[in-house]
Amino acid sequence: MPTAFVTGATGFIGRHLVDVLREDGWTIIAGVRDIARAEKLLDGSVTLVKADLLNPASIQTAMPDRADCVFHVAADVSSWSKEADRQYQTNVEGTAAVLQSTLNKEARRFVHVSSIVAYGEHKDVINDFTPRLGATSWVSYISTKSYAERKVKEAVDRGLDAVVVNPTDIVGRYDDQNWVRMIKMVADGTLPAVPPGNGNFANGRAVAEGILAAYKHGKTGQNYILGGPYATFHEFLSLAASKLGKPAPKKPISATLLKLYASLLEMVSKITGRRPAVTKEEAYFACQSYRVNYDRAISDLGYRDVPLEQSIDEAIDYLREKGDLTP
Repeated sequence: MPTAFVTGATGFIGRHLVDVLREDGWTIIAGVRDIARAEKLLDGSVTLVKADLLNPASIQTAMPDRADCVFHVAADVSSWSKEADRQYQTNVEGTAAVLQSTLNKEARRFVHVSSIVAYGEHKDVINDFTPRLGATSWVSYISTKSYAERKVKEAVDRGLDAVVVNPTDIVGRYDDQNWVRMIKMVADGTLPAVPPGNGNFANGRAVAEGILAAYKHGKTGQNYILGGPYATFHEFLSLAASKLGKPAPKKPISATLLKLYASLLEMVSKITGRRPAVTKEEAYFACQSYRVNYDRAISDLGYRDVPLEQSIDEAIDYLREKGDLTP
């Protein structure tokens, strides 16, 4: 059986990846910060070891020798500038530490889970050849994901066999903090406003399958966008409302008004020291507008396109299983 070392195994995509690897017959070793929490989320087929991206020595100790692949999924996804220093240490320096351990432990391959945000803002459709401009962004999450990719490319130049995948917005089972927050507000009737942005919505399980396919079929040093159906955020939430038997949400809030509101909350936050209800970074993402072409992932990796309706159904079913939706 092939052996995988996985970071971020208890997260949204990490849990899907564990499912996919298990079904494919892998021996899975997961580097986690909290073993007790991980035991509740992952079954006994996964070997859990203590590892923290902020502690390079722990990664070196946790990673097995000559693993078939290191799947680096973990990341700090904070969208608050006050946490930018920690985010840089986790996403950039942490990735560098995982890469160095991968070289030291002579793993056969490395698959890095980046994000579509690493490409930065583009008016044209984003594809795998689009320049990655994320390093120039004022948003910490965007710049750190871009810098992390650079670390991977540098390691490739040093002889590492690595592949990078760039998922878009992701929806589906195991989502505990992303799009399900808005789905829950639609269900509860507490959604304050509809964001004015749009994007491509990938399915969580399909993304995990794409990550494994990148190990099997991806070309060294190559990027693969893992996308999904295009929709405005209003269309997304309207579809969720329909499935929940709720009224369709009102038209989107103005981008200018949303950003102004976030700026005012940020000013108050500097006085109180508390996290704003809506950060400037969250307002930025809520107003994002992009389209992607992911034909390369389909042709090279066999990546599958999943209808948005199915992804939303999976997210809602998961919420119901956990009892997180009001009856």
